[in-house]
Parts: sequence; structure tokens; C-alpha cells
Amino acid sequence: MRQLLLLLRKELLELVRTKRAMVLLIVFGIFGILNPALAKLTPWMLSLMGESLAEQGITFGAITVDALTSWTQYFKNLMMEYILILAMFSSIFAQEYQSGTLVNLLTKGVSRGKVALSKLLAVQLTWTVCYWLTFLVTLGYTAYFWENALPAGIWLAAVCAYMMGVWLLSLELAFASALNSGMYALLLTGGVFALFFALGMLPQLTRFLPSHLGDGLGLLTGDMASSDILPALWVSLALSATQSALCVVGIRKKQL
Repeated sequence: MRQLLLLLRKELLELVRTKRAMVLLIVFGIFGILNPALAKLTPWMLSLMGESLAEQGITFGAITVDALTSWTQYFKNLMMEYILILAMFSSIFAQEYQSGTLVNLLTKGVSRGKVALSKLLAVQLTWTVCYWLTFLVTLGYTAYFWENALPAGIWLAAVCAYMMGVWLLSLELAFASALNSGMYALLLTGGVFALFFALGMLPQLTRFLPSHLGDGLGLLTGDMASSDILPALWVSLALSATQSALCVVGIRKKQL
């Protein structure tokens, strides 16, 4: 355990030294501010464009924004957050393989399994901090601008969106541990997501697919019940655990 904690500390310090932790915190904090800000500014922006649009025959009625508008923006921006975090960590193994630093660790008696676990923990911990930072900033500004900042279903929807990120990252690291290219790991992760998204077109499969976890907005609007998304949550937990195990297997089988 002590060895694992030391490796985890090394990974976290590396994130701080390379400024990646700072960049992620700043960007995810900005996402949190933008969600309610864009919702609040929507009527003003449309009024500015109203005259030019009216000349083209496009008119708007009265536009009302509320807390739900802010949370709608929150879920719309999730995909950009997933892409950012995946791109940031796609080369976490490739860098070690190419620089040869992993060989130095292994010759000192460090097990490959603990190296993989330390990277998994560092990545998921970073995602946890960044994701909930965005959520709490959005919550704070939404509460400031509107009442009912916490509509029914928001906590389950937020947890599901968070778990989708956990699933995607564990999937990417499973690929990354076996490959020498972070780009290939990122592309393969995107390909699997695209496959699940396509399978989601089949109504009988949708509720079981991890890609369904990003649709939590339906819980807030009443278009979806918790029973519609919980199966996808359990499947994503099982897949995340399996993919994390595959990450350990991948690094153990890797020729260095």
C-alpha cells in the first residue's frame, strides 16, 4: 500500500509540475461559470439580434430563463468536458513507454500492477475534482440568479454524468496501457463511444448503455424516470471495473 501511495503522489505531483492540474481547474471552473452566464445572457443576446433577424422574417416571442435553463446548458457542455479530460490523459502511458522512465521504476522492484493502479487513481481523482468543481460553481451561480437551483432529479443526473466520465477514462486507459500512441487510445475510445451511441438508436438497448448517462437532463424535465437511467449506471460501474482490470493486464503484457 505504501508503494502505491508513493506512486500516486508521484503522478499527482507530475500533474502539478506540468501545469496540467492548473489548466484543468481553470477550464472546468470557467465551464461552471459559463453555464448560468449563458442562460442569463440568452434574452439579451437574442434582443440584440432581434432586429436583423426580423428583417429576415424570424421573430421571437417572450423568452423566459430560469434555473432549468442553466442546467440545460450544463448538460449541453458535458461533451466538451469529456473530450478535454480524455485528450489530457490519452498519453499517460505512452509518455512512460517512450521516455523509458517506467523501466527505471520496474528495475527498482515496483510492480506493473501498482504503476497502472496509481495512474488510474490519479486520473479518476483529477476527473472527480474537476467535474464536481464545475457542478458546484454552476450550482452556486444558478442559486444566485434564480430560485429552485436544485430541481428534482439533479443529483442523480449529476452522478450519472460523472460516471460516464469514469467509464470513458477507464476505457481510454485500458487502450493506452497496451498501446504506444495516446492518439490511438483516444481514437479507439471515441470509436467505442460512437458504437454505443449508434446502438442507442435501438430503444430496447438504450437504457443499458453507458452512453445514455449523459441524457440526465430528462430527469429534470420529467421526460425520464430514474428507472430509465439506473440500468445504464450499473452497467457503467461494471464496465469501469472491468476496464480498470484490463488496464492492469495491458501494462503487465506490454513489452518494454
